[in-house]
Amino acid sequence: MSEFSFASEKVLNICDLNDYVLDYIFQFLFLEDLDCLVQVCKRFFHVVNVHTYAKKSAHLLLTGHRWKFTGGRDVSNSDYRKRIRLFENWRYGKYRESQLFYHQQVYFSMILLDESMLYMTHRGVMRAHPRTKRDNVVQRKATWTLGRNRDPDINWVVKKGHTFFGGLVDGTCFTYNDQKPSYNRQFLMEDIITAVDFEDDLFVCTTKSRSTTFWNRYEEMGQNVLKRKRKLDDAYQTISLSPGGATHLAAGKYHDREKNALKLIDVETGETETLNSPTRAVYHVLWKDNNTLLTGNFDTTFRMVDTRTSKDQAVWTDPYDASVYCLHYDGSYGVLCGMKYNFRVNLYDIRMPKRCIQMYFSSKKRSHYSPVYSLAADSSQLFLVTDHDLRVLDFDVNMSERKDYTHDLVKWLY
Repeated sequence: MSEFSFASEKVLNICDLNDYVLDYIFQFLFLEDLDCLVQVCKRFFHVVNVHTYAKKSAHLLLTGHRWKFTGGRDVSNSDYRKRIRLFENWRYGKYRESQLFYHQQVYFSMILLDESMLYMTHRGVMRAHPRTKRDNVVQRKATWTLGRNRDPDINWVVKKGHTFFGGLVDGTCFTYNDQKPSYNRQFLMEDIITAVDFEDDLFVCTTKSRSTTFWNRYEEMGQNVLKRKRKLDDAYQTISLSPGGATHLAAGKYHDREKNALKLIDVETGETETLNSPTRAVYHVLWKDNNTLLTGNFDTTFRMVDTRTSKDQAVWTDPYDASVYCLHYDGSYGVLCGMKYNFRVNLYDIRMPKRCIQMYFSSKKRSHYSPVYSLAADSSQLFLVTDHDLRVLDFDVNMSERKDYTHDLVKWLY
């Protein structure tokens, strides 16, 4: 019988693995570990910088780059590593807080945000504040203002492109173009305007107790004029036109005993459909896409509603039973909810139903129970309006202290 000799088995080490397998392993590591890996050898440096950072940062909440946003979400373009660092700060509550524009009298404002400016209303005035990279995040001095303090209060304002559309408590509205400055005011309704929206030349406003009206915009003698297209005898707390053509108007009532507060209105016919999302009051509604709504509700829930089936896709309930006053959607997976009590903002991932990812409690100076009336965010900063001021949470910082309020939940991985 012939004898066979076997060569000793070769021992594999991690460097014998191909780049694909290495990248797969590295995806499970935190940024601190990856920063150590890139110093081990040139190959690890190459795999992490060319593959791991890009894949790991693609689908992150608030900082991901999987989707291309129409309006930039960053003050400056961030590389992949920075996006991961920012997300870890959002996830584990690492931020620096600033308080701006304090006013002694209780009053809530509305804010809008784009890449270079923060727009804020106060009474009858809207101000534009340039954003900076300094500690205060925005300049206190406004570059331009609209209106006067003695004018009726601005209840709601929307910005799309270079055009602003706002509604006031005396039934008037204003339009403004910041590219070629033109400011027009027009009386529309004999009631308090609670919310407005527009797409192209279609404008909509709703009032506190009377009606919702559709308007078409025309130009007469160099001025933009709104002429009524249709009037519906229903009043709403919040409205939002569907993106990409404005075929439908989502509308939420301030109170409905039958829990039928969420409606869908056909723009062309004016027909109103009641969506099967059982809630007595809708405080804020946004479109996630052409077929999906996000709603913040009185009943302590944030909901995702499919307009094709007229049913809730998912429901998230606040851990501390507070109503949801306002929403911010990052265009991908992340939703921020401004809550009724304690300056609190909740972060949710729409891929993970029924679970709160993180909560942010602003410091309780001068007041202990203020709601968050309006909020806006990008990849680096969170702006929230309280009773007396504007709070800014800056996540573009290197801090060891964590304000993590979800330690009792299972740790969420990338």
